[in-house]
Amino acid sequence: MEETTTTTTTVTSSTTVITCNTSYLLSVPGILKIAEVILGLLCWALIASVGGTAFSRPHQFVMFVAVTSWILTLITLVIYLSACHVHTCSGAPWSIIEFTFNAFWAFFYVIASCVSAAFTGSIPNLAAATAFAFFTSIAYVIHAIWSYKMWRGVLPWIRVSRDVTVSS
Repeated sequence: MEETTTTTTTVTSSTTVITCNTSYLLSVPGILKIAEVILGLLCWALIASVGGTAFSRPHQFVMFVAVTSWILTLITLVIYLSACHVHTCSGAPWSIIEFTFNAFWAFFYVIASCVSAAFTGSIPNLAAATAFAFFTSIAYVIHAIWSYKMWRGVLPWIRVSRDVTVSS
C-alpha cells in the first residue's frame, strides 16, 4: 500500500496601517499640545539667539527645560497624531501618562520661568524668552488639569473608555 501525505501551509501576514488622527488637533488636548510646542519653541529660540556672556548658567537650565520638554512634547504629539497610543501601545495607561507628563513639565517650566525672570537683566531677548516660558508653563498647567480631569472622569461630556480594544 502506498501512503499519501498532504501538507498544508498557512501563511499569515499583518499589515500596519499608519493613520493620521487629525481630529486630535481640534481637541482641547491637541490644541494645548500645539500651544506647548509653539510657545516652547519660541522660548528656547529666543534664549539661543542670545550669544556671549549674556547666556549664563541659569539660562542654561531654562534652555535645558525648554528644549527637552519641546522634543518630548513633539514626540507625544506624533504619537497621538499617528494613533500609535491605540494601535501599538494600547495596554499603557495613557491618561495617567499624559497627566504625569504635563504635571512634570508644568512644575519644571514654572521653576525655569522664575529662574529666567530672576536673571534676565535688561536683555530684550531674555525678557521675551521669560514671557514665553511663563506662557508655556501656563499651557502645561492647564493641560495637566485637563489631563487629571480626563483621568478621573470629571468631564461629564466626554466619555472615556478605560478599556481600549483594537480590532484587526
